[in-house]
Amino acid sequence: AFKDMIRAADADVANHAARMRKLNESEGGGAAGKDASSWREREERRRKWDAKADALKKEAPTILRLADTPIEGTQAEVTKERMARWQRALELYVYCPEEKGVDWLKLLEKLMEGCGEDEEEMLEALSQASQVCTNLLDQTSLASRDATDAMTEAEDAYHIRLEAHTMLADRVSEQAEKIEEQFRTNGRAALKIGQQLELAEAKKRQCDTASLLIRQWWMMENLAEQEELSGEELQVNEEVRGVIPSSSCRMDPLFTRPENSLEAAKALKALRTVVKSRGNSASGTLLDPMSRHRFDVTSKLIQRTSVALESRLLNSFSEIYVTGGTYDFSSPDAASRPGRLNWIQLRNLAMALSNFDGGRGLHKRYVQMVVSSRFPELHHGKSGNDDSDSDEDDDHLDMDSMRQKLSNLFHRVNEVCTAEFQLISNVFSSPPVGKGDATFDVTSLSDAVPFQVARTLLQRVISDPRDGLQARINDLLESIDRRGDFDAGTKKLDTFVVIHEKAAGLFTMLKDSAQTMLMANNKSRGDEDQRSEEYQAVSDENKRAVASLIQYFTTQEMSLSSSHRRGYLNLELRLLHHECCYCLDRTGAKLVIPKRGKDNGRHNQSMGQAGGPATYEAPVMPLDKHHLKKIGFSGLLNGVLKSSVLRQPLMHATDSLARARLMFGMGQGFGDMDSTARVITGIFSQMCTFYGNSFLFPIIEVLGDLLDTKPPAAPPNLPFDENSPAPDLGVDGSFWVGIERIHSAAKAFDRELWAEQRKGSERVWEILEATGSHTSLTLAKDQRVSFFQELEERGETAILRALDTISTHVSWVLVAGSENVLKNRVLKMGDRSGGPYAVPAGIALDNSNSPAVKSLTFCLRAQFVHIQAALTPQSLSAFWTALSMRLYDILGTRLLQHYYVSMVGAVNLSRDVEALRSVAMLAGTDHQHWDMLRELLTLYMTPPNALKTILVGPEGDPNSGKGLFGQAGKVQALVFMSRRVDYRVKVGNVIQKSAWVVELLEDLGVPDPTDGNVNIAMYSAQSLRNRRLKLS
Repeated sequence: AFKDMIRAADADVANHAARMRKLNESEGGGAAGKDASSWREREERRRKWDAKADALKKEAPTILRLADTPIEGTQAEVTKERMARWQRALELYVYCPEEKGVDWLKLLEKLMEGCGEDEEEMLEALSQASQVCTNLLDQTSLASRDATDAMTEAEDAYHIRLEAHTMLADRVSEQAEKIEEQFRTNGRAALKIGQQLELAEAKKRQCDTASLLIRQWWMMENLAEQEELSGEELQVNEEVRGVIPSSSCRMDPLFTRPENSLEAAKALKALRTVVKSRGNSASGTLLDPMSRHRFDVTSKLIQRTSVALESRLLNSFSEIYVTGGTYDFSSPDAASRPGRLNWIQLRNLAMALSNFDGGRGLHKRYVQMVVSSRFPELHHGKSGNDDSDSDEDDDHLDMDSMRQKLSNLFHRVNEVCTAEFQLISNVFSSPPVGKGDATFDVTSLSDAVPFQVARTLLQRVISDPRDGLQARINDLLESIDRRGDFDAGTKKLDTFVVIHEKAAGLFTMLKDSAQTMLMANNKSRGDEDQRSEEYQAVSDENKRAVASLIQYFTTQEMSLSSSHRRGYLNLELRLLHHECCYCLDRTGAKLVIPKRGKDNGRHNQSMGQAGGPATYEAPVMPLDKHHLKKIGFSGLLNGVLKSSVLRQPLMHATDSLARARLMFGMGQGFGDMDSTARVITGIFSQMCTFYGNSFLFPIIEVLGDLLDTKPPAAPPNLPFDENSPAPDLGVDGSFWVGIERIHSAAKAFDRELWAEQRKGSERVWEILEATGSHTSLTLAKDQRVSFFQELEERGETAILRALDTISTHVSWVLVAGSENVLKNRVLKMGDRSGGPYAVPAGIALDNSNSPAVKSLTFCLRAQFVHIQAALTPQSLSAFWTALSMRLYDILGTRLLQHYYVSMVGAVNLSRDVEALRSVAMLAGTDHQHWDMLRELLTLYMTPPNALKTILVGPEGDPNSGKGLFGQAGKVQALVFMSRRVDYRVKVGNVIQKSAWVVELLEDLGVPDPTDGNVNIAMYSAQSLRNRRLKLS
């Protein structure tokens, strides 16, 4: 044995050690003596090493403490004590390397600390340290060699034990191979014997079954002969049903006693199989007419008995089910308690009835009993709803009550089906087989039968074309359609949503019930090895039945949802369009009737087949622009541009999105992802079309058309009264209020319908993201971008028209107003006036601006308040910058073409420029043209002898880039300088340049640009901006 071999190996090792000790103790010499002496020396060194290591480990705290403690005494004593302490620390480092607090570098530092700077002392210390290290190195080398020798001896002992293990393993392996070979030889013989026994047992069972069938056939044949000979008809139905006492029955007790129902059903099934097999080759030998007659008579009796027995079993099943009781499937004993449904008897009856045409008669009877007792509203059909049909025509039809009834019906179906599924799983499935029950046949009641019964029940409850749940739903929707008004249509939409929600929940729970409650009890069958193949076949059939039933649920759900979804979607789109148009109609606005055959904007082509081939496409019915122009700004603000009117279509659209999300779900079922995405995209597309083409676009175009860019023909009466409302410069404040409301409506449209990156909003972007449909999301984004682009283009057009209107009215105030004021002034400069700034010297100046500029700034500041409230900061900056540039161009053009400026008038001009610049700086950032104009005004305030310095700088170099030549350019500076009053003088009847002008131009060496035609456009604000950008 293995233990014996181990003990033998240990004994060999012990004997070897004993011989070695004996040899060591003897006085013999030679190699063995030397080995023994070496071993003793090695063991002695090992003991000394361990003893010293233990002593150092105990003294380690003291050694470390003394190494850091100063030493007192003479120099020689200190040196000796320091070296002794250092040696102890070094030994601790070598013998106990695991000790913390000491390492080689610290030891060297301690050695060198007490040496000072004396080289001899340092050399002496290092020499002693070297001697100590050498001794320790020799001891360590000797200890390493001893450890190597000890390891070699241990390895030799291990090899001895390993050889013993190897021998044992080889011996055990040989024995195992012999045993395995014997098992194979004897196992084949045992397997053959077992197979022969199983075959003999199967043949014996076949013989027993055939013998029993023959006896039963002879019994039925004997009864048929007795009936024929006696001429008295056998009362099969009465005897089987128990009407005739068993003592008076002529038939076998197998058919008359209820406790033998299962055996009787199986026997009759086998007999009917014999009858059906008459026409095959096996029964072709019945050529005797008398035998054929007996066979026919017997088959008729078998058929009568089968009908009677099936009728008795069905009646018994019906009586037990109708009696009712609480469903308690916790244990078989619970079925016999008072007030409980005896489902054990029902299962026994179902097993017996399964031998009659697969139990189809029982299934029909059971479904009919469930419907008649649990769903009376579905069982009686439409006859029970005559009163409700008459009420549907009443104008006061309570739709909420009808939806509540429908909801209760769905709830009732769910409860009843869930309970009946439990009953079906326990009654119509085969019970578990107990050990030793050899008479049970697993094929007598297949595990697929519960699913067939459940499917039959659901077909009757849900899909019956006359009295099913779907038929009741269609009747309800048809009753709503007969009302015909849009209010009923809205309630019908809510009814659609209720139906869809309840149906989705119903089918989900039915699927769960089918998977959990209708599974056959296969756990106890796993222990039956004899029929594992049969149970496996039943389990596979069970899985196929589960899949088939769930597929049936899915098909019914899709059938119910697809028809309702199509009707819902068409009604939803139609009512949404109606509600949106009705919001505008209530304000008194007029809508343009669309032309037939014309493509009116965006249609719901993106929905594909989500709503079926007849998906509603809303026509584009824009607001009538002529009517909007007639009602004017006040009519618009009090009508279609009211906040409530702008918000109402969005509220209807959000309701539609919510209903669509509930109706189509978020990917429940097959294809719902794409359908949901297409429907949501279709609703959003229709709203983009209505809110843009029909609503906002016509309004914003009319706002621009209501502006009159032409100023009044009569000049203004300046200055305006600042205590009165400021003139609007052609743009009524209501225009900007309308722009602001349209802008707010556009933001509300994007916020309430699109709502990008707003988690939990359940709006278009979030729903499309959840569906994962990139195509629909891209299409919706394109629709959104197109809507805002068109709205922005039309808004820009209207705002540019407002800018043009303000610009023309600014020119009207500055030009026509100034000329009207000049008529009251008497300025004699030859035969023409030099403008408002050609003020002769000696005239006293007031501290106010000119009437035109004062009135204009008053109007612009009032207009700025409206514009600031209407536009975004970016739009306000761009608009006011453009207005500032146009204001500059109007003043500059007038100055360079018509006005002359004197030194006194330059002061007034500077004040006016500052006032206009102050207004222009209210918004925007690009106003440097006004700064340039302020610099150019110094040309009118400077005497002629100082102009050169102003133009070219103190150096007097025209090319130095300083002065106005460097800032504004040579040509522009000279052109503005030419508008001085003293630039030209009249000598006789000839107007010529002043002498200082000629002298200045010759001194600068530049020509006079005013000698030819001057292009005023070169000195506009835009030209100055382009020049500045080019230089930068």
